[in-house]
Amino acid sequence: MNFITGKHLERRTFLRGLGAAIALPMLDSMRPAFAAPALGKGSPVRIAFAYIPNGVIMKDWKPAKEGADYEFTRILKPLEPHREAFSVLSGLDHRNANALGDGGGDHARAGACYLTGVHPKKTSGSDIHAGISADQVAALEIGKQTRFPSLELGCDDSRVVGGCDTG
Repeated sequence: MNFITGKHLERRTFLRGLGAAIALPMLDSMRPAFAAPALGKGSPVRIAFAYIPNGVIMKDWKPAKEGADYEFTRILKPLEPHREAFSVLSGLDHRNANALGDGGGDHARAGACYLTGVHPKKTSGSDIHAGISADQVAALEIGKQTRFPSLELGCDDSRVVGGCDTG
């Protein structure tokens, strides 16, 4: 498979190109591009984490009532048909995202603390210390059922990632 174009070579095309009808083992390039391998019955378990670094208007986001029979807010309303397939969690504030005596840098610290729960070491060097994140812990187990154990998507400009606040 060509990972740049996402195209694959069909087995019949490959055989015609040889000009002979011979039996070949299934090659990776003969599978549809980005198709998941056959892993057994049912769909694999998936997990997703969303981070909103600049906050939200909580009354429009968080359901007013706790428990399974909550009312969907305006923002969550499109997900209502999938109520049984996900959970809405709240109250997950991280004390370790606060300064705790090491000065400014709240934006970078909060991002580093998200999913790790660890107060990150402030540095602009290579001696970064934060801890393994919850998504990577899940990927170690859930990732065995998928072609790619973990996908990370972001919209940060890579020129400002790193020592963006104060270390």
